Amino acid sequence: MRSFATIMAAAALAQTAMAHYRFNKLIVGDEVTKEYEYVRQNSNMNSPVTDVTSKDLVCNVGGLDTGAQTSTYKVAPGDTVGFAVDTPIQHPGPLNVYMSKATGDASEYDGSGDWFKIYEMGANKAGDNGLTFKADKLDKVTFTLPDETPAGQYLLRVEHIGLHSASSFGGAQFYISCAQIEVSGSSTAKPDPTVKIPGVYTGHEDSIELSIYYPIPVNYQPPGPAVWGNGAAADGNATDSASTVAAPSATAIATSAVSATTSISTQQAVATSAPYPTENATSVAAGPTGFSTVVVSSTAPMGTGTVGGAVKKYMQCGGKAFSGSTECESGTTCKSWNEYYSQCV
Repeated sequence: MRSFATIMAAAALAQTAMAHYRFNKLIVGDEVTKEYEYVRQNSNMNSPVTDVTSKDLVCNVGGLDTGAQTSTYKVAPGDTVGFAVDTPIQHPGPLNVYMSKATGDASEYDGSGDWFKIYEMGANKAGDNGLTFKADKLDKVTFTLPDETPAGQYLLRVEHIGLHSASSFGGAQFYISCAQIEVSGSSTAKPDPTVKIPGVYTGHEDSIELSIYYPIPVNYQPPGPAVWGNGAAADGNATDSASTVAAPSATAIATSAVSATTSISTQQAVATSAPYPTENATSVAAGPTGFSTVVVSSTAPMGTGTVGGAVKKYMQCGGKAFSGSTECESGTTCKSWNEYYSQCV
């Protein structure tokens, strides 16, 4: 049987090979505008940005060079706006929307001013298939401009963070686009809090550098500042402080995950139950950002655990390149979590 590290590598490779995506069209009300008419065109096709200290984090690679060829759409506070995606979002992760007021024309603005967040989409509550996200498979995202948005020209920036290979630093993938808009009205409100981009992330945040597969996070908040004004999160985020967590989604279970206890704060421990064998002590620890993770203190079940030809509960019973028994012991069935891993539950 292949090691879990091998499974993780194969799964990450499969995810990487899947189609990437671009937020290439601005949506205003019921209108979906033409491709890159009001959205600055990037030069790296559908590839992501992975360096959070790079200027590419502002509007993607090449996005700071195409303002002059991009039109600016006139909108009003309270309007529904958004972005269409050229292919449905393929990778799991959160979505954030920021705005930054230009010092003059949006077409000439380099995004060096202050940014504030107006919308976010986080995670669903952890369930049988681990942590999933509200933005999964979406082909568009829409939201409301805050009623108190000050008048002026802006860069409207969307980012989706792919977390499928984010278990090590630099593994998170940022899919970014900037639209140019002009907001009407007379509001003089001062959005708060504000951040700089780059500068808003270090890449080491609990919500950016993590494994979403194992240990399974049960409390996830999107990275970045709080949403300003009457902007909103999409139906809230995953905030269960104590949750029964299903068996790990073994798409990406790595042997290195066993040492996760060394990197997770134990400021606030809460009890949980999880379907692992009892010899593997389990706890949940809340990190400094209030994001909890299931931590297993010893090796997770790796063998087939066969008894008289039947696979014991919580052991592997199938998946690509698996050559062991596929018959589960009485009272359990072989559940497929993904193409790489099935488990008796």
